Amino acid sequence: MKNGTCPKCNSKEILVFSQDGKEKFVDCEKLGALRGEIVTTRYVCCDCGFTERYFEDENLEKLKKKYKKVRG
Repeated sequence: MKNGTCPKCNSKEILVFSQDGKEKFVDCEKLGALRGEIVTTRYVCCDCGFTERYFEDENLEKLKKKYKKVRG
């Protein structure tokens, strides 16, 4: 969706919500001690409602230190 196209329905009607000026969408879902410190960018398709969320690059190191990786 970062490229402006929905991967589910191929719509070009995509909204983006990110840390931009006063807007700050903070991920507070199960981040424990990191609550309020992790910002995500969210993409929403206006046609089918499909949503993707991405963590900002500067926060990925914080997440790596706090949480376990999936072992395959």
